[in-house]
Amino acid sequence: MTAVTLKIMRSFVPSAYRFRKRPSNSEEEYFVSLIPGRFMGKILKLIIAVVVLVAVVVLGNFAWLVLQQYAILVNTKVPPPQELTYDVLKQSLHYEQNRGVATVQDARIKKVVDGCRIAKEPKFLSAHQKKSTYSRIFVDHNHKFAYCSVPKAACTKWKQIILKSSGIGMYEDKDISSIFPHYDYQFKRLSDLDTIKALQVLNNYYVFTFVRDPLVRLVSAWKDKFQHHANENRSDYVHFHHEFGRNIMKRFRKGGFTADELERGFPISFSEYIEYITSFSNPEEMNEHWAPATTLCRPCHIDYHFVGKFEHQKIESEFLIDNALSIERYVPEDFFTEPNAGSRNLAKILLAGLPERQRRVLAEIYQDDAKLFGYDLMEFLEVTRLSNT
Repeated sequence: MTAVTLKIMRSFVPSAYRFRKRPSNSEEEYFVSLIPGRFMGKILKLIIAVVVLVAVVVLGNFAWLVLQQYAILVNTKVPPPQELTYDVLKQSLHYEQNRGVATVQDARIKKVVDGCRIAKEPKFLSAHQKKSTYSRIFVDHNHKFAYCSVPKAACTKWKQIILKSSGIGMYEDKDISSIFPHYDYQFKRLSDLDTIKALQVLNNYYVFTFVRDPLVRLVSAWKDKFQHHANENRSDYVHFHHEFGRNIMKRFRKGGFTADELERGFPISFSEYIEYITSFSNPEEMNEHWAPATTLCRPCHIDYHFVGKFEHQKIESEFLIDNALSIERYVPEDFFTEPNAGSRNLAKILLAGLPERQRRVLAEIYQDDAKLFGYDLMEFLEVTRLSNT
């Protein structure tokens, strides 16, 4: 080591080091022994500084995002439905009828808000839960509305309307009833947007959904997916039978099954179906056709301007089409019809024969739908009697 190098190193070593008693080795060996510790200290300080800087940048960006979202929520609220539509209602030929729908909506929205205080919904949605819900909210940017789809609750008709009203060229001249909407990637979904734009849609567009009595919907899904022979060979149903029907057979068919039955995955008995439904400990793991509507559309986390009911789909859908959405030119008269009592009566018959254990589990799964949307589970499950036993 040269004299110059030693002189430079002396200048970096504090006097406390230079004047303390050193081992009897050479000055060169002494300075070399000090280098690793001094450099490691500087490197450690540098690493700490970088970590602190990164943390400040990340927290700053997060704070900025929160402030942007807060600004959107505070400054861009949509007027409530009655303020949006009453001026139109007063000029309508069906003013009394429409006023009745609007009055029912006021009460229904209030029931949803009150029900959310005691519902089992999580206080905050995870990223996965939010993405799942956003993926089922279909957006019409032309007419500024968004619809959350609940299967077996008039969703086919509303998807047909959205494909027609959204201005997609291939559907402009197509009869609306002939549009097959279930596997169409032309839809604009809320999940396609970034967080800020999604919030802007939820706060600036007219957001609505349609729900159905959860137990009638449950029976309707079984009948459509696992009993309807007319649909047995449709490609979308075949996939459904293979994914769910085979699984149900393997797990819950007590008398065994043939190779042909397992290959088809169809039909499935109601008792097998209910065994499958009641095997879930978490409704969020269920398929959308029988998952609770509260799990699908999250009314405790999204402010819906309108919550329609399948049981009154004609009058309530026409109210939306003519007044709130103004898309009547796309929808022919009598496109919606009021449902008959067949599905409800079938549900009463089938559910009445279930064991007490299964009725209790079904009441637990669908209690939030009943509370928020005003449905009576006791009509099917005799919950009052069960609760007293």
